[in-house]
Amino acid sequence: MIRVIAFDLDDTLWQVGPVIIKAEQKLGQWLVSEVPNLKYNVTAMRQLRSEVLKEHPSIAHRLTEFRRRLIEKAMLKSDIPAGQANLMSQRAMEVFLTARNEVVFFEGALEVIGEVARDYQLGALTNGNADIERLGLGNHFSFAFSAEQVGAPKPAPDLFLAALEYTSCEPHEMVYVGDDPIKDVDSANKLGLHTVWIRNDSRPGPGETNPDRAIDDIRELPAAIEILGNL
Repeated sequence: MIRVIAFDLDDTLWQVGPVIIKAEQKLGQWLVSEVPNLKYNVTAMRQLRSEVLKEHPSIAHRLTEFRRRLIEKAMLKSDIPAGQANLMSQRAMEVFLTARNEVVFFEGALEVIGEVARDYQLGALTNGNADIERLGLGNHFSFAFSAEQVGAPKPAPDLFLAALEYTSCEPHEMVYVGDDPIKDVDSANKLGLHTVWIRNDSRPGPGETNPDRAIDDIRELPAAIEILGNL
């Protein structure tokens, strides 16, 4: 019996590329306004990535902290005092995260989430830093884990293991829904979860394994779950 449905977020419930572009634009505008002496714009900061990773190798998969450290490093290299750089980088990240969670859901996604939430426990497992509360999904999702929280990104099993432990369910009682044939489908399949792959033209599949169900539109999900529940 299926008890839990867990979702990937980026490119599963919305298209993430435009969201990040917009968030970086808003971050850039804020930095110009609030840190006029900054010698790096958002694009130029990328040249500091290797330097930040060399100094803090443990934050490679911690997207929020990595970006904050990147901003802080740019400020320090712009002769902004350390204390101020730390504070301003935190404020900058709040600007970015607010915009990063202003998403445009795929058509029908919110309706589907509301529908399946009536019968199943829902959760989110993401390599990114979208926030279910900021997204307005907190009333439907009872749990959410990110790679930053568990210490490893998909396709490592850590996110799925965290969800299984939290829900106290067996792998065959959980369905994982995602767009990536390797990070989502293969990694969940290897642990024995049911998988629904939402086809994505930018990530042709399948990977090493096949999803239990493949759909082209999020609105097909309830029917796919019903089929899985009857197997």
